[in-house]
Amino acid sequence: MGKLNLLRAGYEGKVGQTYGVAKKGLYDIKATPFSHTPHNTRQNTAKNEFTGLNRIASRVVKKMWKYLSLSDKDMYRNNALCKAWKGALKGGVFNIENLKEVISEEGKLRIDTIEFNPQLFTFSYSASEVNPDEKSINQVIYLAIITNRQITKADINGRGNSVLLSSVFNYIDFAFFQVWAFKAVPDIKGYRLKGLSISDKIFVIIVNEVFYLSRWQWISKPYVVEEVLHLPMGNAKIENEILKIGNFA
Repeated sequence: MGKLNLLRAGYEGKVGQTYGVAKKGLYDIKATPFSHTPHNTRQNTAKNEFTGLNRIASRVVKKMWKYLSLSDKDMYRNNALCKAWKGALKGGVFNIENLKEVISEEGKLRIDTIEFNPQLFTFSYSASEVNPDEKSINQVIYLAIITNRQITKADINGRGNSVLLSSVFNYIDFAFFQVWAFKAVPDIKGYRLKGLSISDKIFVIIVNEVFYLSRWQWISKPYVVEEVLHLPMGNAKIENEILKIGNFA
């Protein structure tokens, strides 16, 4: 508790977010340090949720800021987008599918694999308008590849009915990745976001330094805990010391 000196117009101790110290009849007022470290399970869960959303938002604003109809007057652009998309924070863990709460799936885009080279780790994906017309020429499409940790490995935007994203995985530090896209459509007040499209989880397996991708139909979906991929019993078995993955039902 702070002690107020009415005659000298100063105080000692903590008052609000400040701290007063008396020195030779004068008072030094300093801001109280603020801890950003979560102190309980609820705070830690909220931090993890926000971290995932913020990682995505930080990349989206670099490509799509002018189409988001937001202001960066009072905060950084990624924080402004996180505030606008706070409805996607739910369930304790942030997944890219949570964005369905804030971006309409109306007018979904088609996501296609154009090319993938397992030796060179190069890839090309496209996002295309399913029903192109004269109005869709002016829309802007955002296309990105993210990992299970919501790290964007590559992204691109472009005006028109389709965009093509080509890049390379320099190193593999993730269990799976997903391709996702949305479009900004001209509206009366600027642009409206819609057409959210998200691919299935594409799991990564490396055998003898060759990179394999899989979109298997799982008996029950795999899950990731602390960056470790756990495969369900029905989709994995060991024969003669060889791990085999597939649908063995």
